[in-house]
Parts: sequence; structure tokens; C-alpha cells
Amino acid sequence: MSRYRNPWLLILLLVTGVVLGSLIANAFGKAVPLLSYGPGPMGLKDLDVNLGVLYFNVTLLLQINVASLIGLLLAVLIFNRL
Repeated sequence: MSRYRNPWLLILLLVTGVVLGSLIANAFGKAVPLLSYGPGPMGLKDLDVNLGVLYFNVTLLLQINVASLIGLLLAVLIFNRL
């Protein structure tokens, strides 16, 4: 029998896992360099939208590293255990 799982809970756990992993990488990155290893910032940089009356500039960058991926994996495992 399958039970209902809230997808918002999964999103909350994923965001929390990535943020905590990133904080751990920033705190212990100098002592354990493997935690802060990653490709660098990825995403949208300086996306300009000009609609004539409305103009805005959007930047969305993600800093992915090993610790944030471990946090993401732990978040999925915790969600599966619930």
C-alpha cells in the first residue's frame, strides 16, 4: 500500500540539504579540500529583459560542490525513509 507524500516536503528537504552541504563545504573546505571541489558557479548570469516599460536584470548562479551533492543525496534518503 502506497501512502501519499507531499512533494513540497521533498523540495524543502532538497533545498535544505544543498544549503547545509554548501555551508559545511565553506566551513571545512580548507581542512578537507575534497568537500569544496566543484565546477564553479553555473547558471544564468546577467540576463537582461527589456519590455519597453519594464526592464530588469536577472542573475541566478548555483555553486555546486561535493558537500552539497552529499547533502542532496542525504535529503533524498531521508525523504524515502519518511
